[in-house]
Amino acid sequence: MNYIGDYFALGLVILLSMFFFDRKQSLNKASQYYVASLFFTALNSVTDIVTGQMMQNVQMPLWIIMGINSLYFLVNILTTSSIGLYLFTKILEHSHDKHCMKNAIIGLAACLAVYVIFLVANLWNGWMFYFDENGEYCRGPLNVLGYLITICQMVLVLICYTRNRKNASRSMRRVLIQTFPVSVMCIAIQRMYPEIMLNSFIMSMVVTVLFLNFQGQPQGVHNLTKLNDRHRFFEYVDVRIRKNEPFQVFLINLKNYGVINQKYGHMVGDEVLYHFAFALEKLIRNSEAFHMNGTVFALVIPYQSQQAADHYLSTLLSFLEGGMEFAGDHIHIDYVAVEYLAYETETDAKEFYEKLEYAAAKAYRQKERYIRCTPGIGEEMLRRRYLIERLQHIDREHGYQVWYQPICCLATGKYCSMEALIRLREPDGSIVSPAEFIPLAEETGIIASITWFVVEEVCRFLAANPQLDVSVGVNMPMAQMIDNGFGVRLNSIVDRYKVEHRRICMEFTERAILENFQQVRNVMNQFAEQGYRFYLDDFGAGYSNFNCLLQLPFHLIKLDAQLIQMDMEGYGYGCLGLTQKLTEFLHELRLPVIAEGVESRDEIQKLRGMGIDRVQGYAFARPMPDDELLKFYRDQEAAAAAG
Repeated sequence: MNYIGDYFALGLVILLSMFFFDRKQSLNKASQYYVASLFFTALNSVTDIVTGQMMQNVQMPLWIIMGINSLYFLVNILTTSSIGLYLFTKILEHSHDKHCMKNAIIGLAACLAVYVIFLVANLWNGWMFYFDENGEYCRGPLNVLGYLITICQMVLVLICYTRNRKNASRSMRRVLIQTFPVSVMCIAIQRMYPEIMLNSFIMSMVVTVLFLNFQGQPQGVHNLTKLNDRHRFFEYVDVRIRKNEPFQVFLINLKNYGVINQKYGHMVGDEVLYHFAFALEKLIRNSEAFHMNGTVFALVIPYQSQQAADHYLSTLLSFLEGGMEFAGDHIHIDYVAVEYLAYETETDAKEFYEKLEYAAAKAYRQKERYIRCTPGIGEEMLRRRYLIERLQHIDREHGYQVWYQPICCLATGKYCSMEALIRLREPDGSIVSPAEFIPLAEETGIIASITWFVVEEVCRFLAANPQLDVSVGVNMPMAQMIDNGFGVRLNSIVDRYKVEHRRICMEFTERAILENFQQVRNVMNQFAEQGYRFYLDDFGAGYSNFNCLLQLPFHLIKLDAQLIQMDMEGYGYGCLGLTQKLTEFLHELRLPVIAEGVESRDEIQKLRGMGIDRVQGYAFARPMPDDELLKFYRDQEAAAAAG
């Protein structure tokens, strides 16, 4: 029964080895030390059992028994040394103090060297153990040296942890709390009851604790940062929702993590992520930090008062704005932070998180770093989801319509062209604003099918009404226009309806051009040779580059509506008279000018005086469906004939 601890330890080590190697993980330095700990623990059990069996065999030569016993003593210290190395590696895993690891290795090596010297000397002087004339095993005066060396190694580990506790993980602190008191207690029991062999048992329990905390990934904990993961976030939030406990949540996404990886490398990037998670976890007392996925983190705080909530918000934003000091470098953090105050109205953790993600996406779209979820965020999210689903499943008969807005030529007072505008009709007959659904169509890629629908409808309308000898402006997404198959498909539609190419005018903004200027120029030149025309839309909206006007084959320029309104109202530094100056410049380039957003007859008179060629806006005509446009055209013709 004296060796039951050894048998238990051997079986436990075999079981741990099966779990460890079944994971097929790469053996880094820490894992190699852990494998060494498993090996020496198993060897310690085997040598103890073999030694005991040999000592009971009176026929066994004494020198062999002495050698096996010495090997057992040596394996004991090799086991504790390998465990010590593993602990040092885990403590210093996220520390950049290389000297500390060097000193730790020197300390362990010194302990081992002292023990080996005494163990070799023991073969002659019997200081640690010896066998009497009857072959009985006897403990020498320094038999306790192995325990003293182990205690010294434990002290070295404690010193290393104390000096590096700011960088050590929670798992490391938990390991020390779990193993050190138990180990000390077992050593004391071993000294009190020498007949009970506990050395292997103690070491097997230590390597088990190490496996559970480090090598065996706990469920619900992120592998790198050791924070609670997405699954535990939902559990945590769901409990508070069911208990009607209000809480404050921050969702933080690190936007520039890819840049950090490119600049410093992925290993340093992982370290930055770990240190960020470590600092976030300790930032606010009584908070719970979660690593949701990738570079997304969540911080949940019990709600106390609005004043406390505002303080926590200020603390978090100050932390994010301050960046991080890492390995001597200051690392700037580019982030998106979402705040949500959850009260008793919340009913579901998943839906709650969807609101957070929606708010984060909204902040991305609006290029904001912080956004607070409002009570109406749920309705806004559902509305967005509904529109996306509707855009994906509607067609001409069930939703899309093309409306036309006439453009007036100031020289004749008649309309001379028009712009095609997409409209989305709800089942109840109401119209969804393009400002609401066009951005969604662009984000989801549905804009391509919408564009082809508009082109098809415009050509069908022009072919069915040959009396309308006008050109039609169609808004074209630049990414779609430079696609290889765009020209073939466009020509097939236009030519099928026998519409002259000059009557199709492609409109796009300057911003879209500048993103891929060289390719855009080549494509525009090809289409211009085929007779198509190009309008530059929203000129003067903030991306004005006169180089575009000189190098690209535009036929007409549309001045931005906001610029026109600022000039009409006479405010904005340097804006007064800018419309006229831009018009004169464009006329020198032989480019006609359209003023957008014209809302009154008075504005038309002012714009005529500035030299504007055409106007588009409510002052002349609103956007209208094709049947109303035909009536508008007939009324214009009748008025011209009468007057």
